[in-house]
Amino acid sequence: MMYTPNDILPINKRNQRSIFLAGSMDPKQEGSWRTKAIAEFRAMDIFDPTNMNHDNLNSEQMKHHVTWELDALELSDIILLNFLPNAQSPISLVELGMYVTSNKLIVICPKEFYKSGYIHTLCEKYNTPIFNNITEAKTLLINSL
Repeated sequence: MMYTPNDILPINKRNQRSIFLAGSMDPKQEGSWRTKAIAEFRAMDIFDPTNMNHDNLNSEQMKHHVTWELDALELSDIILLNFLPNAQSPISLVELGMYVTSNKLIVICPKEFYKSGYIHTLCEKYNTPIFNNITEAKTLLINSL
């Protein structure tokens, strides 16, 4: 089942693994990584925080959105954190710091990302799986099902 910030999160988890799609936004890119991940992992519960209107949310809507994301991150079994090469991704960097020691984080960070050296070092220190692209991470994700 797919959950977005417009949905109420499940109170009791079903007997099914769940994945949170964290990372750089690519709303204008055709065939986005999120769309591909949703298609690939549709057998899992998927938490997708994408909100195309994110920059126009008022303070109350933003509070709801952030709270939904934090709750969904806690609820998820796997957090797929994808840094895109040309993105800044400040929220993704915060999520990395919050979950790098959680044993549920899988990071994708290409060498072209402006902070890739920092991210690779952090993940290596805490034995967090890190890959250069989503194709490399796919095997680990499939084995997590």
